Amino acid sequence: MQQSTQIFMEGYELDLDKGISSLITYSIDDITKLDTKKSSYSKTIVLPGTTNNNKLFGYIFEFGNANFSNNTPPNVQYNFNASKSAVARIDVNGLTVIKGVLRLLEIIIKDDIIEYEVAIFGEFAGFFSKVGAKKIEDIDLSILNHTYNYNNIVNSWETNSNIVVQGTFTASSKMLSIVNAQEIYGYEITISGTTSNNGLKKIVSVNNTIVGGLTVCVIIFSDPIVNESSNTINIQWERIGNSYYYPLIDYGNVSPQTNANFQKRNFYYTAFRPAVYVRTLIDKIITGAGYTWSSNFFNTEYFKRLIIPNNQQRLAYKKTTIFSASCASMDTTVNRIVMGNVEPGFFTTTDNKVWTYTGAQTWYGTIPFSVQGRWRISNQQFFGNRSARFVIYKNGAVWASEFVIFGGGVTQIGGFGNSTTYVPFNINFTFSGLFSSLSVQNGDEIYWTVISTGGTDTIEIQITGGSTSLVGAPTYAPAVLGDKITLTDTLPKGVLQKDFFTSIMKMFYLMITEDKLKDKHLVIEPFQDFYNTNPTTYIDWSDKVDRSRNIKIKPMSEITYRYYEMKWKDDTDYWNDKYKKKWNAGYGSRIYDNQQEFAKDSDKVEVIFSPTPLIGYNGNVPSTAYDKVFPAIYKFNNNAEESTEFNIRIMFANKANCTSWTIYNSTTVPNTNAPIPLGASLTNYGYAGHLYVPSGAGTYDMNFGAPNELFYSLFPASFVSYTSFNLFNLWYSSYFAEVTDKDSRLVTLYIKLSEIDIYNLDFSKFILIDGVLYRIDTIKDYSFNEIVEVSLLRVISTTYY
Repeated sequence: MQQSTQIFMEGYELDLDKGISSLITYSIDDITKLDTKKSSYSKTIVLPGTTNNNKLFGYIFEFGNANFSNNTPPNVQYNFNASKSAVARIDVNGLTVIKGVLRLLEIIIKDDIIEYEVAIFGEFAGFFSKVGAKKIEDIDLSILNHTYNYNNIVNSWETNSNIVVQGTFTASSKMLSIVNAQEIYGYEITISGTTSNNGLKKIVSVNNTIVGGLTVCVIIFSDPIVNESSNTINIQWERIGNSYYYPLIDYGNVSPQTNANFQKRNFYYTAFRPAVYVRTLIDKIITGAGYTWSSNFFNTEYFKRLIIPNNQQRLAYKKTTIFSASCASMDTTVNRIVMGNVEPGFFTTTDNKVWTYTGAQTWYGTIPFSVQGRWRISNQQFFGNRSARFVIYKNGAVWASEFVIFGGGVTQIGGFGNSTTYVPFNINFTFSGLFSSLSVQNGDEIYWTVISTGGTDTIEIQITGGSTSLVGAPTYAPAVLGDKITLTDTLPKGVLQKDFFTSIMKMFYLMITEDKLKDKHLVIEPFQDFYNTNPTTYIDWSDKVDRSRNIKIKPMSEITYRYYEMKWKDDTDYWNDKYKKKWNAGYGSRIYDNQQEFAKDSDKVEVIFSPTPLIGYNGNVPSTAYDKVFPAIYKFNNNAEESTEFNIRIMFANKANCTSWTIYNSTTVPNTNAPIPLGASLTNYGYAGHLYVPSGAGTYDMNFGAPNELFYSLFPASFVSYTSFNLFNLWYSSYFAEVTDKDSRLVTLYIKLSEIDIYNLDFSKFILIDGVLYRIDTIKDYSFNEIVEVSLLRVISTTYY
């Protein structure tokens, strides 16, 4: 059969001069390096400089080329940018043998002949190229922004939330409007009880507003909906993996309870900071690169309960408005505007007239001001407009001012002399400095006033309402109750998305393949769940083996590495440091010895996360040895706890039961020094830690290996052993059982594979050769319809537990 080969870039076919004999390597794993994953790739392909190719590559060969480029349209023709990848595929006889991204390597010009040297990389490599240098703090989590308050803290511990509401579906805008509903924070909801709109719906945005005293929740879906008004809409939204979570973490000095008989039983609200679910971040990293994904593992409760907690010294978020207040009235005795409903933040006040700036950083910005009221003129001496000056004083001196003209005295008040007629006004302006910016420093005292002008005339001004705020460049401020939390700002800073994704891949030994029928779609599963063990799916290649060539069989007992170190990144908080000094090892790390006598070297799997020891305190309740178990991440200096910034962590989140306790405000009752309770008689808490549940026995452990020491006792007392369901045993042991078995073999042989074989290539399917099962390791330098070198790993067992 005559071979037809085609290469497509961004859907456009490239010209070939003599076809291509490019060699393609297919692989997804590297059995010699545990922390390495591979993607398919081609060797260099040489393309002729035809009119078509020159056009598709944007005439980049021209020395003075500076073509227009935009990241949004396809990377081809006038928009071609050699620093960006272009979607590409190679088809043989109409069957795709590799798809991914094309990279232009070099342009060669000799006389009048132009050639382009390119290479094509599989979609997994293309995904990492698209992720680039983006950080997790670049991820848009605006749907999850919420108010920092007691209810949102406690509600976040629930697995699901259910509400029954009345609402209206609008098909044209894919919008659901709900009145008097609790706020919804998540990326998907399940709807039931409607006529036409039941099912799982993906959310694009959620906007919660107050209209006439009622909460109106407007949800925009990505999925089509049908016009419908309903009195009964059942909405369930799964919080785990989909929303935010407030774990109890001892950041130092977060407990008002000093009773030696029951230390750290009650906590200030500052012990609760918002955490983001790992599944949410993984989804946003993949979809943010323009890819989609499917994974049974990512949809397990085990994975959905993983969180990334806040790691700042103090919970802080970016404020653009650092002060906001309503304008209530005018105090005529001191001629100052009275403010009410002051937003908590940098400012403090006792009489609602003078504010003291308490922020550590200098603030720069402007002050929008809106005021309503009424005015009249007394002792009128002349016709025409009158003016008044709205002034802000800082530290007793004029800081900024705005003149306001009150016009048409005769026409508006109807004559000379004193007037009993008031005229309403509504004015808006913005205070600014000489260069459109004002500055405030710690300790500055500020107040607003109005000064009337106009000679012997008197303008009487009565203020009845309005608002003002201080708006400037975003600045980080300590978060307090009532603040609007921007969740992205609480994420660990400086963490690259590719490093985050790779660490998750390492922790669970994930295998990542590309869907041959869907572009830019990644299929992700752990090693032990990746392979299809159904015998009907086995593929027999026995009759394709070229037995005239050498067949190499390498016992896996001759692998290079004997020791495999699996470790977390070191951190210097008190409990990690205490453990490291005592045991000369990182908490929860593990060194695996495969007992191979001829191997000497070591290999290492290290992730970006640091371990987090769990701490318990003796209680005075007879039913339990420890009331609550929780992470403790702080420094300890001069016998005092110090909150500290720390390295990124990963934990399970799971509501746990406990004895009755209280969350307190960090402020105290005047004259008593007693903390103010926010919520009492709680009998559960937002547990987080390396254990799925804190019992320690028979549960999952997020560590690679069991710690040498625990900083609390396992409970109940009947549990005498620590769990063995750690990362190594769950996700790596099956792999090591394969490669270190005495009968394990890596077989390298030559096989003739057609384009149909490559098109149907599926790494999850076992290969049969002479009745023996193998996993595909590598297909090296495949050339169309030629004999190719293939490495296969013998299957010792198809099922591991």
